[in-house]
Amino acid sequence: MTKKNPKKKSNFLGFRLSEDILNKLDLIVKQENKTRGLVAKDAIEQWLNLELFDQTNEMIMISKSIFSKILSKLDDPSLDIIAKDFADLFSDILKFSTAIPMNEETLKSYTTFLINFFGKNGLKWFNTLDIQNQDKTFIFRGLHDMDEVYSNFFTKFYRYLLSEYFDLDFTTRIEEKTSNLIHLEFKLK
Repeated sequence: MTKKNPKKKSNFLGFRLSEDILNKLDLIVKQENKTRGLVAKDAIEQWLNLELFDQTNEMIMISKSIFSKILSKLDDPSLDIIAKDFADLFSDILKFSTAIPMNEETLKSYTTFLINFFGKNGLKWFNTLDIQNQDKTFIFRGLHDMDEVYSNFFTKFYRYLLSEYFDLDFTTRIEEKTSNLIHLEFKLK
Protein backbone atom coordinates (compact mmCIF):
# COMPACT_ATOMS: atom_id res chain seq x y z
CA MET A 1 0.00 0.00 0.00
CA THR A 2 1.45 3.35 -1.03
CA LYS A 3 1.54 6.32 1.26
CA LYS A 4 -0.63 9.23 0.24
CA ASN A 5 1.16 12.56 0.26
CA PRO A 6 -0.87 15.55 1.33
CA LYS A 7 -1.51 18.06 -1.45
CA LYS A 8 -0.21 20.96 0.57
CA LYS A 9 2.87 20.55 2.69
CA SER A 10 2.79 22.75 5.77
CA ASN A 11 4.48 23.03 9.12
CA PHE A 12 3.13 23.88 12.54
CA LEU A 13 4.43 26.99 14.28
CA GLY A 14 3.53 27.78 17.88
CA PHE A 15 4.30 30.86 19.94
CA ARG A 16 2.99 32.84 22.90
CA LEU A 17 1.26 36.20 22.58
CA SER A 18 0.61 38.84 25.22
CA GLU A 19 -2.92 39.52 26.42
CA ASP A 20 -2.86 42.89 24.62
CA ILE A 21 -2.01 41.26 21.28
CA LEU A 22 -4.65 38.57 21.81
CA ASN A 23 -7.27 41.28 22.46
CA LYS A 24 -6.31 43.00 19.21
CA LEU A 25 -6.44 39.66 17.43
CA ASP A 26 -9.92 39.01 18.84
CA LEU A 27 -11.15 42.38 17.53
CA ILE A 28 -10.07 41.43 14.02
CA VAL A 29 -11.57 37.95 14.45
CA LYS A 30 -14.96 39.53 15.21
CA GLN A 31 -14.72 42.08 12.38
CA GLU A 32 -13.75 39.55 9.73
CA ASN A 33 -15.68 36.56 11.12
CA LYS A 34 -12.61 34.30 10.96
CA THR A 35 -10.85 32.08 13.45
CA ARG A 36 -7.91 33.27 15.55
CA GLY A 37 -5.60 30.89 13.73
CA LEU A 38 -6.63 32.09 10.28
CA VAL A 39 -6.31 35.77 11.23
CA ALA A 40 -2.87 35.15 12.78
CA LYS A 41 -1.74 33.14 9.73
CA ASP A 42 -2.94 35.89 7.35
CA ALA A 43 -1.18 38.55 9.43
CA ILE A 44 2.11 36.64 9.42
CA GLU A 45 1.92 36.05 5.65
CA GLN A 46 1.14 39.73 4.99
CA TRP A 47 3.96 40.86 7.27
CA LEU A 48 6.45 38.49 5.59
CA ASN A 49 5.42 39.70 2.13
CA LEU A 50 5.88 43.31 3.26
CA GLU A 51 9.26 42.52 4.82
CA LEU A 52 10.49 40.74 1.69
CA PHE A 53 9.30 43.55 -0.53
CA ASP A 54 10.73 46.19 1.80
CA GLN A 55 14.15 44.55 1.66
CA THR A 56 14.25 44.89 -2.13
CA ASN A 57 12.58 48.30 -2.55
CA GLU A 58 13.03 51.73 -1.05
CA MET A 59 9.57 52.78 0.07
CA ILE A 60 7.86 54.64 2.89
CA MET A 61 4.31 54.43 4.21
CA ILE A 62 2.01 57.42 4.61
CA SER A 63 -1.52 57.66 6.00
CA LYS A 64 -4.62 57.92 3.83
CA SER A 65 -5.30 61.47 4.99
CA ILE A 66 -1.80 62.67 4.07
CA PHE A 67 -1.99 60.89 0.71
CA SER A 68 -5.37 62.51 0.07
CA LYS A 69 -3.98 65.97 0.92
CA ILE A 70 -1.03 65.44 -1.42
CA LEU A 71 -3.33 64.40 -4.27
CA SER A 72 -5.63 67.39 -3.67
CA LYS A 73 -2.70 69.78 -4.27
CA LEU A 74 -2.00 68.40 -7.76
CA ASP A 75 -3.34 69.73 -11.04
CA ASP A 76 -4.66 67.24 -13.62
CA PRO A 77 -1.38 66.79 -15.59
CA SER A 78 0.51 66.20 -12.32
CA LEU A 79 -2.14 63.70 -11.22
CA ASP A 80 -1.55 61.84 -14.52
CA ILE A 81 2.19 61.72 -13.85
CA ILE A 82 1.71 60.43 -10.30
CA ALA A 83 -0.80 57.82 -11.54
CA LYS A 84 1.74 56.60 -14.12
CA ASP A 85 4.50 56.48 -11.49
CA PHE A 86 2.26 54.44 -9.19
CA ALA A 87 1.39 52.10 -12.07
CA ASP A 88 5.13 51.61 -12.68
CA LEU A 89 5.65 50.78 -9.01
CA PHE A 90 2.65 48.45 -8.79
CA SER A 91 3.63 46.55 -11.92
CA ASP A 92 6.94 45.81 -10.16
CA ILE A 93 5.06 44.71 -7.04
CA LEU A 94 2.75 42.48 -9.09
CA LYS A 95 5.66 40.90 -10.96
CA PHE A 96 7.56 40.36 -7.70
CA SER A 97 4.57 38.91 -5.83
CA THR A 98 3.11 36.62 -8.47
CA ALA A 99 6.03 35.74 -10.76
CA ILE A 100 3.74 35.28 -13.77
CA PRO A 101 3.65 37.41 -16.93
CA MET A 102 1.15 40.25 -17.13
CA ASN A 103 -1.14 39.70 -20.13
CA GLU A 104 -4.76 38.98 -21.05
CA GLU A 105 -4.41 35.25 -20.34
CA THR A 106 -3.10 35.83 -16.80
CA LEU A 107 -5.51 38.65 -15.95
CA LYS A 108 -7.82 36.28 -14.05
CA SER A 109 -4.91 35.11 -11.88
CA TYR A 110 -4.14 38.71 -11.03
CA THR A 111 -7.76 39.49 -10.13
CA THR A 112 -7.61 37.59 -6.82
CA PHE A 113 -4.25 39.11 -6.02
CA LEU A 114 -5.51 42.65 -6.74
CA ILE A 115 -8.58 42.20 -4.53
CA ASN A 116 -6.37 41.13 -1.63
CA PHE A 117 -3.73 43.75 -2.38
CA PHE A 118 -6.00 46.80 -2.65
CA GLY A 119 -8.71 45.59 -0.27
CA LYS A 120 -9.11 45.51 3.49
CA ASN A 121 -6.51 42.73 3.92
CA GLY A 122 -3.84 44.56 1.96
CA LEU A 123 -3.14 48.24 1.43
CA LYS A 124 -6.68 49.13 2.52
CA TRP A 125 -7.20 51.47 -0.42
CA PHE A 126 -10.79 50.18 -0.58
CA ASN A 127 -13.26 49.20 2.12
CA THR A 128 -15.19 47.01 -0.31
CA LEU A 129 -13.80 45.76 -3.59
CA ASP A 130 -15.11 43.60 -6.42
CA ILE A 131 -13.15 42.79 -9.58
CA GLN A 132 -14.56 40.49 -12.26
CA ASN A 133 -13.70 39.25 -15.74
CA GLN A 134 -16.78 38.35 -17.79
CA ASP A 135 -16.86 37.69 -21.53
CA LYS A 136 -13.90 39.97 -22.33
CA THR A 137 -15.32 42.63 -20.02
CA PHE A 138 -13.25 43.70 -17.05
CA ILE A 139 -15.38 45.11 -14.19
CA PHE A 140 -13.98 47.01 -11.21
CA ARG A 141 -16.13 48.28 -8.32
CA GLY A 142 -14.62 49.79 -5.21
CA LEU A 143 -15.92 51.70 -2.20
CA HIS A 144 -13.35 53.84 -0.35
CA ASP A 145 -13.24 56.53 2.33
CA MET A 146 -11.05 59.08 0.57
CA ASP A 147 -12.46 61.74 -1.79
CA GLU A 148 -13.21 62.50 -5.43
CA VAL A 149 -9.60 63.42 -6.19
CA TYR A 150 -8.60 59.93 -5.05
CA SER A 151 -11.29 58.44 -7.32
CA ASN A 152 -9.81 60.37 -10.26
CA PHE A 153 -6.27 59.33 -9.33
CA PHE A 154 -7.18 55.65 -8.98
CA THR A 155 -9.10 55.62 -12.28
CA LYS A 156 -6.07 57.06 -14.11
CA PHE A 157 -3.73 54.67 -12.27
CA TYR A 158 -5.83 51.59 -13.04
CA ARG A 159 -6.36 52.50 -16.68
CA TYR A 160 -2.61 52.97 -17.10
CA LEU A 161 -1.85 49.70 -15.30
CA LEU A 162 -4.20 47.72 -17.57
CA SER A 163 -3.14 49.34 -20.84
CA GLU A 164 0.62 49.58 -20.30
CA TYR A 165 1.52 46.60 -18.15
CA PHE A 166 -1.09 44.07 -19.15
CA ASP A 167 -0.81 45.42 -22.72
CA LEU A 168 -4.59 45.34 -23.09
CA ASP A 169 -6.42 47.11 -25.87
CA PHE A 170 -9.82 48.14 -24.51
CA THR A 171 -12.65 50.61 -24.72
CA THR A 172 -14.21 52.13 -21.65
CA ARG A 173 -17.86 51.14 -21.24
CA ILE A 174 -18.54 52.61 -17.81
CA GLU A 175 -16.60 55.16 -15.81
CA GLU A 176 -18.55 56.29 -12.75
CA LYS A 177 -16.73 58.09 -9.95
CA THR A 178 -17.97 59.81 -6.82
CA SER A 179 -16.26 60.96 -3.66
CA ASN A 180 -16.24 57.40 -2.32
CA LEU A 181 -17.13 55.04 -5.18
CA ILE A 182 -15.41 53.88 -8.35
CA HIS A 183 -17.17 51.75 -10.98
CA LEU A 184 -15.19 50.98 -14.13
CA GLU A 185 -15.96 48.59 -16.97
CA PHE A 186 -13.56 47.95 -19.83
CA LYS A 187 -14.39 45.90 -22.92
CA LEU A 188 -11.36 44.14 -24.38
CA LYS A 189 -11.01 44.51 -28.15
